[in-house]
Amino acid sequence: MSASREKKQRQDLLSQGPTQRQLKEQREAKARKQKIILYSVIGVIVAVAVIALLVWNSGIFQRRVTAATVGGKDVSVSEMQIYYNSVRQSVLSTQQMYAAYGITTVTEPYQAYDFDSELGDKQVYNSETGQTYEEYFEETALESLSQVYALTSAAEAEGYQLSDEGKANVDEAVASLASQATQYGYPNTASFLIAYYGRYATESAYRDVAAQQELASEYQTLHQDSLTYTEADYDAYAKENPTDVYSYDYRYVYISGAAASTTDEDGNTVEATEEEKEAAMAEAKEKADALVAGVQAAEGDKSEAFNTLVVDAVGESSSYADPEYNLQDGILGVNITSSLYHDWVTDASRTAGDISSFESSSGYWVVLFEDSYLNNAETVDVRHILIKAELTQDDPDTEEDESADEPTDEQMLSAHDEAERILNEFNALSEDQRTAEAFGELAEEYSDDSRNSDGDLNAAGGLYTYVEEGTMVESFNDWIFDPSRTAGDTGLVENDNAGQYGWHVMYFQGLNGPKWHEVAAEALLSADMESWLEELTESCQAVAADGMSLVH
Repeated sequence: MSASREKKQRQDLLSQGPTQRQLKEQREAKARKQKIILYSVIGVIVAVAVIALLVWNSGIFQRRVTAATVGGKDVSVSEMQIYYNSVRQSVLSTQQMYAAYGITTVTEPYQAYDFDSELGDKQVYNSETGQTYEEYFEETALESLSQVYALTSAAEAEGYQLSDEGKANVDEAVASLASQATQYGYPNTASFLIAYYGRYATESAYRDVAAQQELASEYQTLHQDSLTYTEADYDAYAKENPTDVYSYDYRYVYISGAAASTTDEDGNTVEATEEEKEAAMAEAKEKADALVAGVQAAEGDKSEAFNTLVVDAVGESSSYADPEYNLQDGILGVNITSSLYHDWVTDASRTAGDISSFESSSGYWVVLFEDSYLNNAETVDVRHILIKAELTQDDPDTEEDESADEPTDEQMLSAHDEAERILNEFNALSEDQRTAEAFGELAEEYSDDSRNSDGDLNAAGGLYTYVEEGTMVESFNDWIFDPSRTAGDTGLVENDNAGQYGWHVMYFQGLNGPKWHEVAAEALLSADMESWLEELTESCQAVAADGMSLVH
């Protein structure tokens, strides 16, 4: 076939269009191409979904979600978990601690947390309102956030910045996470944080919250230390609240009305019946009534009559049969506000020799009134650093018990040498640096004394305020009430009191007012601080956002 003829034939085929076979092949080829594209797209979608799921499960997105807002600021889930679980741990650890001693810290309508309940935080906290523990923890956490934000905002507005000591405290708190993780058996800090503060908690969030709270605490203390009160302030408080500042002398005894439980032949405890409980209370009432009537009928010294007749009510072996034990001497009214007999004792019409009984849930109190007065005894403020003498401990590898209740001479000498070293460290400071605050810093660093109604005494720089003569151990008392003592005096005092063997490094801060001023000062300070905080937080109320559902 010639070239021109072949060309013409191809043109004729093109003009006629593709054959059926060709069309089929084209359709199949197109279908195969579409499948390849479809599978490729599906593969991409699946890959993206897997990545998104992994990212979601990692918590990266959830941590950044806004859980609350306060003062126009968004608070992340990660931060809010620290606040929430700090409240949760504080409440529950307190309940557990007291429960170990058979004491409950909640009363109706509030319910104790059941650690075995499958409901967890969703169990009811307030039976009257139906509020759950989860809601209570959340509410309290938001209140804490409001206060912290209000304080930090006020501090920043005044140009106050976290001190170097505060920064060091934050660093120390963060650093301690690793040791806590190890102590409680967690593989790393991250897993410890998640276990204690929630799955979205992070170390950076923990640091941020710790820094916020440290700044808030410093600024609050700064304001508190700026508050001062005058004699007129104290007098005005005493006039309005006489029962709080007055001291009271009285004798008292508790006559138990609890029915004794018994055991059956198998040794099982058998609880008393209702009839037995009623009989026990009736017997206690009879004894209380007899004591009251006997003292009222007695001529002469009512206290002597009380100490004689109380033996019939509780027996000779009872502590209440001891005249020194049943005497409550110089008790401030504010310290007995929760007692059944508070209103009776603090009644302005009460006179020496008055006696009455008060029924409790499981017995009767009988109280003999002796005196009431405004305690004008002068007081002092003193700081100290206790260095305890180390006691010999038992060696578990030996059969004999080598533990000792008292230190050896060498152990006391060692404690003395350490106390002297600390005193020399203080005295080595220049005269203008030897301040009460500087001594307090040494107390925080070295003191072994943690006795304080609010927790750790060392945190208060070893300071005792409003110390009245005769209330401390003899050696301590004699040093601080030496007539020659002046502000800034230092010294060493031996402590031979059981359980506190060692030496005190002393710093005499100065004279203070009458003992009753302590009550007035605390009350005035508390009221002013509360009012100040309320004013600060009024415009900084934290509000839960959608992300709060991720907290807990």
